[in-house]
Amino acid sequence: MTGEGSNSPSVCLGFDIHYPCCLNPGFRPDTVKGKRNLKDSYFNPDAKEDFRRIIDRSFTPATEILLDLLDDGLKCAISISGVVVERLEAWYPETLELLSRVATHRNAEVLAATYYHSVAGQFSDLTEFSDEVRMHCDLMNEHFSVTPTTFAHTDYPITPATARALTGAGIRAAIIEGSEGPGAERDPNYTYTYRGLPVLVTHCDLSDDIAVRFPWREWDRWPLMADRYAGWVAASPGDCITLFLDYRIFGDAIDPATGILEFLRALPSALAAEGVTAVHPSDAARATPHGEIGKTTAPPGPQGCQRTILQQSALEALEQAGGLVTDPGVWRCLLDTDHIRRMAMRSVSCGRPLHAVSHQTTYDYFTSFMRILSDAEERSSAGTRSPKSALALRCVPPEKAFSFSSHERPVGYAAHSLQELASMLEFVPDDVIRYHVEREDFSRWIDQVIGDGKLAGKIRSVSDRIRLQSTIQKRIGKLWKRLS
Repeated sequence: MTGEGSNSPSVCLGFDIHYPCCLNPGFRPDTVKGKRNLKDSYFNPDAKEDFRRIIDRSFTPATEILLDLLDDGLKCAISISGVVVERLEAWYPETLELLSRVATHRNAEVLAATYYHSVAGQFSDLTEFSDEVRMHCDLMNEHFSVTPTTFAHTDYPITPATARALTGAGIRAAIIEGSEGPGAERDPNYTYTYRGLPVLVTHCDLSDDIAVRFPWREWDRWPLMADRYAGWVAASPGDCITLFLDYRIFGDAIDPATGILEFLRALPSALAAEGVTAVHPSDAARATPHGEIGKTTAPPGPQGCQRTILQQSALEALEQAGGLVTDPGVWRCLLDTDHIRRMAMRSVSCGRPLHAVSHQTTYDYFTSFMRILSDAEERSSAGTRSPKSALALRCVPPEKAFSFSSHERPVGYAAHSLQELASMLEFVPDDVIRYHVEREDFSRWIDQVIGDGKLAGKIRSVSDRIRLQSTIQKRIGKLWKRLS
């Protein structure tokens, strides 16, 4: 570590090695025949071939370069998801062997992560989050004989609850998101603490110079060469610059013809020429903290991040689905952070490649996601203790959701389950509730779509918001008890 007063900061260079569980956008419930593996219907049927393309364009050439750089003395960190290890072991063991050489290299540090690159850290119940952290650490120990102690917490903001869960799982430091949440409130070029956990904050601008702007010919600093970039890093005030980059940037998300792989090869020597030393995150985290973050700024949103209404609906449905979907492999693949990112109204980068965003593409993705989740819950109901209760608790696809309206116009949000309906009744305007009660819309939807005639009868004549909500919530509680 260089510390204050030095000419150049250190740099923590990390790579996120993951291949998302891509949805099958053409899925329809009537396309599933017999008792075939539902994963083959819900997720990309060409996943093996697509993964091969990513391996050929990115994973293999980038890893070969990285091995040479590690041999030359570069220190870096890698985060390899459990999903990638599983698929490489099953489909492309030679690539897993290549990555193993990086993971076991004396100059590489293996980071902890959630096994499924999961959004479980955004749930109110963090059991799945903690389980996946331990599953991932066990996998890293099994395959690479290492037990990670630094966690990559970079797909959504850290919260007090996830910090406690990480500490309880034996994690001693974390790399956190620098674009939102507690990490956004301070200069990213220092070590901090968050609820007693040492944290490094990703430098989003410098990360996105590589992940996003590198191929842009319209950029006023194009073409970006390694020596120029190293000069920017060296000129950044502070102790340590943390860069955490999606591995697919190098050859897949960014075309090799742009020179991105040559940039990677040239970067370490360019940094060294500027006096910038590469260090492991665990070493950087041991520096004297520059202060504590997250004490004065309350994180927006219920779990520390600002979400779209589509993201909120999907996350609530996902958490509830943990008790309804009997195939944990299907549920956990749906927890992939990539799904929720694609429901945002803007593409967020911070070391990740951008993806196309429009209202239509966002809604289409949400529709495909909810259609698959609903089908998985419905097919799972027969194997539960109370199939009728499971069906009443399931989420429904957007075309069957309850859309709130007033006499004048739709109000712009919809409930996809009984629980979401109960939650939305807390803030729905009075005139909207009156409109639906007068038309008996609530009871009709609960009866005809959710399939709970008993609850429909109970709330048919109820117009009071609090009584309406409490009646539905009590019924939800009884339904869950029947399943337990």
